[in-house]
Amino acid sequence: MYLLERDRTVEESVEDVCRRWGGEFHIEVVDSWKGCIRDWGGKVVHLTMYGLPVDDVIGEIRGSGEDILVVVGSEKVPGDVYRMADYNVAVGNQPHSEISALAIFLDRYYEGEGMKRDFGGSMRIIPSKEGKRVRTS
Repeated sequence: MYLLERDRTVEESVEDVCRRWGGEFHIEVVDSWKGCIRDWGGKVVHLTMYGLPVDDVIGEIRGSGEDILVVVGSEKVPGDVYRMADYNVAVGNQPHSEISALAIFLDRYYEGEGMKRDFGGSMRIIPSKEGKRVRTS
């Protein structure tokens, strides 16, 4: 994840999640979002309400074989983001949270297989009809 400013609260939260639930996640502070997008070596996908429907372009994005930078803006996204992106992808056409847009995009990108991944953490949710079941190792 690229951030424009160091945010220890975000960093500590991500480190805690990775420690307990597994997976790898890296945070890098960059000086310029424009430079980050411009210097990216693969495809740039901007998630928005105003782009092409995710289901119409996800196969092309997945099939590109290139690394993908997913840009998730908030509130007022500068027009340059739309122009710099290889894809402006609409995840629904109603207001939604940035996290929900990312979750839907990733689910489509990984064709639902992400829900089955084991990230190797010490904690795991045990599916249950009722209640919360968590296994720790």
